[in-house]
Amino acid sequence: MTLVKRITLVAGVIVLVALSSYIVLKTETDNKNSPKSKLEDESIKSIILDRDVTGNTAVIYIDTPYVKEYSLPNGTWPNGILVDRNGMVWLAGSRSHTLTSFDPMQKHLKSYPITEETTKNNNFTGGSLMVWAMVEDNDGFIWFSQFGPNPLWRFDPKTEKFQVFHSLSAPPFQMKVDEETGNIWFTTLTGNTIGVIQKTENKSDPVYTVTEFDVGQDTYPSGLFLEKHHVWIALIQNHKLVKFNVRTDNNGLVVDVVRVLEIPSDDKIFLYSPTDLFVLDDNSIWFTEHGTSTITNYQKDSHTMVRFPTSANPYQATTLPFWIRESVDGDGLWFNEHTGNKIAFLNTTNTMLIEYEIPTRPLDGYIVYPLGIATDPADSKKLWFSEWNTDKIAVVDRSIPISFDISSDVTRVVLDNGNNTANIDMEIVKNNDANFLVNNKNNILHLRVSSSMEPAAGLVNMTANFSEDTIDLTKIKETLQVSLSLQNNIAPTGNYTLVISATDGTVTKSIFLDLEID
Repeated sequence: MTLVKRITLVAGVIVLVALSSYIVLKTETDNKNSPKSKLEDESIKSIILDRDVTGNTAVIYIDTPYVKEYSLPNGTWPNGILVDRNGMVWLAGSRSHTLTSFDPMQKHLKSYPITEETTKNNNFTGGSLMVWAMVEDNDGFIWFSQFGPNPLWRFDPKTEKFQVFHSLSAPPFQMKVDEETGNIWFTTLTGNTIGVIQKTENKSDPVYTVTEFDVGQDTYPSGLFLEKHHVWIALIQNHKLVKFNVRTDNNGLVVDVVRVLEIPSDDKIFLYSPTDLFVLDDNSIWFTEHGTSTITNYQKDSHTMVRFPTSANPYQATTLPFWIRESVDGDGLWFNEHTGNKIAFLNTTNTMLIEYEIPTRPLDGYIVYPLGIATDPADSKKLWFSEWNTDKIAVVDRSIPISFDISSDVTRVVLDNGNNTANIDMEIVKNNDANFLVNNKNNILHLRVSSSMEPAAGLVNMTANFSEDTIDLTKIKETLQVSLSLQNNIAPTGNYTLVISATDGTVTKSIFLDLEID
C-alpha cells in the first residue's frame, strides 16, 4: 500500500481543492423546474396537504405514528447528522453553511455559522457544500467534512469554536471513531484514499496528525467498518469490499495499511456499487448495493451471497440503499433508501424487513432524500435522519407497535419447465391491542411482491397474484390465510430472493423466500 501523505493538522493554511461529487442529486434548479407529480401509491391513504404562506399546496404529508419530523429554517438542506453521547442531535446544512444542535427534550435549536473562513479567505460566494461525514470523538469534539474549499472541521461544543483543516486530498465521505484508540478513520470519495486522524499531542489545544493511503485511481471509496486491527472499505467504482490490515509503529502511529482480502475475489459474482458495509461476525458481511434495491449478505466461508430486496417501488425504480448503522442493542441493521422514501430496519436474525415511510412528500418531485442517518446511543429503538430536500430532520421509533404481521411456513420455491406454477400460503396476523387499533387510522393492508431478479426489485417474466391483495384489518378477528400464485413465464434461470410484503401506507413488513428457477 502506497503512503500518500502524512501531515500535522493545524488551523490556518488555506489550500483550495477542486472537488466534484460522485453522488448525483437534484439541484435547486431541478427542484423548481421539475413537473408536478401526483401521489400514485394507492396504499397511502392518510395524507395531509400542508400549505405555504401564499396558500398554495407545498407538500404532501403522510400521517404516521412511527416517524416524527422537525422543521429547520428554509434553505438549510441538511445532510450530515449525528447523535452525541448526551443525546444532542447535530446536523450540518449544506446550503445554509451552519452546524446546528437540536435538543430533542427541550425542542431547542441552535445554529453556529461555519462560513467565516470560507467567505473571507477563499472568496466563496455561496452554493451547496455537501456535508456527508460527522462524528463525535472520544474527547467530545464534533468532526465533520465539507465538500468545498474547507474539507474538514472540528467543533468544540464547550467553547463553541471551530477549527478548520485544509491539507487533505479530498473531504472525508464517511468517518468512524475507533473507541479504543480514539483514532478517526475516513474515506475520501473523490480523493481515492482512506485516512486516519490521530491526536499526537494532548494539550489544551490538541495537535493532530493525519495519514492518507492511496486505494487506487477512480475507485471511489465510500463506507468503512473498523474491526480490531483491520479496516474494511466499500469501493463504489471497483464494485468491491476490501479489508486492510493496519500497521503501527512503537508509538502507536499508523504507518501503513496492507490489503489482505478482496470481495469478490473472482468474476463469479458481481457487486452493484457497494456504498457501505457492516461485518457482523468472522463469516458474515452485510453491505448496501446502491446500484440496486438490495441490502446483501456475503458468507466468507462459502464465497456466496444473498440479496435481500426492499419492498416493491410503485414507480418500478431502484430504491438505492446507502448507509448502514447497527442498532445499539445489536439485533439488526438500519439503512436509508435514497429514492425509496423509506427508512429500513433489517432484523439480521430472522431477516424480517421493516420499512418506515418518511412523512413529507415534496410535490415538485415526490421523492424525499434521506441522505444521512444516525443511531441514538441512549435509545436502541430510534434512528435519526436528515431530509435533504425538505429542510427537516426526523426520528424513527421502532418501539411503537405495528398493527399487523406477515409470515409463511414456506422458505423455498422451485420453478422449472415441469413445475412452472407455485402456490405460497401465508398468514396475516392482526395486533390485538384494541386501543392501538382504535387509534390507528391505517387499517387497510396492501400485499406486494418484489425480488432480486433485477435492480428495481421487480419480477422478470413472472406473474404474481394474491387470493386477496387488499385486506381490512378491522374485519378479521386474529388471523387471515392468504395465498400467492406465482407463474413462471420463461423467467431467467438462477437463484434469487422473493419478497412478500404487507403495507398500510405508513409501514411495510416483508418476508424473504429463496427462489430457484431451473
